[in-house]
Amino acid sequence: MKAFGKHCILLALSAVAAPVIAAPQPGLIMSEFIYETAPFPECHASTLAETPGGLVAAWFGGTGEKNPDVGIWVSRQEGGKWTPPVEAVNGVQSDTKRYPCWNPALFQPKAGPLMLFYKVGPSPSSWWGMLMTSADGGKTWSKPRRLPEGIV
Repeated sequence: MKAFGKHCILLALSAVAAPVIAAPQPGLIMSEFIYETAPFPECHASTLAETPGGLVAAWFGGTGEKNPDVGIWVSRQEGGKWTPPVEAVNGVQSDTKRYPCWNPALFQPKAGPLMLFYKVGPSPSSWWGMLMTSADGGKTWSKPRRLPEGIV
């Protein structure tokens, strides 16, 4: 659950046989699935941002944490519905090298583009921080930039 001031939003990233059942909670304004099917079997570490155009969610997903096919996926809420997940980050370093991506964090400043921070690397002991920005609420993203050494 991600807190926004006095209000909370509960979002589930994948569908299960039973609907999302949340006990009544003061401030809970929404509980829903972002998607029912996706091109990856596992995901977690979700993040949520409110942009001028609506909500944007991101998470990492792939065949399993630490696997090279794990990327950062994004979905946007448009017209009350979530867009299908899109892989915004893939960790490709070269034609023969791809590293897993980890722990996205979305941030929407009062002025300026939506920011997506994340980590890339073969393991937590060797990963590095990255940043991409979106001037259109998560529809398109800038080229990834590596953060200074030691900033993850």
